[in-house]
Amino acid sequence: MTGFGRARGPAGTDRIAEIVARSVNSRYLDLTVKTRESELALEPVLRRVFGRHVHRGKVEVALRLKRNGRAQEVAIDEELLEGLLSRLRGLSGKYPIDASVSLRDLLAVPQLMTIENGSEDFSPEETAALEALADEAARALVAMREVEGAGIVAEIAPRIALLREKAAGLEVRREEIGRNLAATLRERVRALVPDVALDPGRIEQEAALAADRADVAEELQRLRGHLDQFDALLAKAPESVGKTLDFLTQEILRELNTLASKSRDLLSTREILDMKAQTEKIREQVQNVE
Repeated sequence: MTGFGRARGPAGTDRIAEIVARSVNSRYLDLTVKTRESELALEPVLRRVFGRHVHRGKVEVALRLKRNGRAQEVAIDEELLEGLLSRLRGLSGKYPIDASVSLRDLLAVPQLMTIENGSEDFSPEETAALEALADEAARALVAMREVEGAGIVAEIAPRIALLREKAAGLEVRREEIGRNLAATLRERVRALVPDVALDPGRIEQEAALAADRADVAEELQRLRGHLDQFDALLAKAPESVGKTLDFLTQEILRELNTLASKSRDLLSTREILDMKAQTEKIREQVQNVE
């Protein structure tokens, strides 16, 4: 799910830290932590904190750390600069090019200038303060994701109710469909061989077998169980429920596919196809759920 979280505050006696977190939809957890090279020691701390709060989604965490009352140092690679200027002067003698270089040109040279804060060492107290800020940013991110999650639940719940209603309709018509199938089989057999005396008992046996093969009682029972579990998770979801809902959606689709393959009734087939369409829409939503 999408979300945004930010926290800003002191990280020790002479540092101010800001942690910004953004997330977008993803089926799995893809956590990226951005820090400067001098602050790489803090990356595991941020990763650990956000890993406790977020279990799904593409999450990007950025740390901005600034020292109070300490100017940043600009380091220039003078050896590289002298080599560059010397090379340009040599080329200007051979080719019709201008050897003069502006400040804008120098800023475009990779690794010529670097901005340094000096050596960055973090005490346990500073690390703990940063961890608390990361926890604050993570909670803000999760709070926004929870608002979106409530909207997704409001979208999914009526579709689950519709699936339950249609499943109940199939259950009501189940015995009627079986009787119609058996009657249709008897009529077809008599129409194909009208002049042959057939054993009525054998015809009834075959009709009963055909009705039994088309019976969907077990599939409907499993479908109701999946829908009950789905409703229970929506009503009181644990910390991370998205993958479970995704799995249940696949199981619902599996039962609907079996129902469709067994269906010998046009009205039932149409209902099952509509149920599959609703389930696919649910599946698209739950893949974004934490």
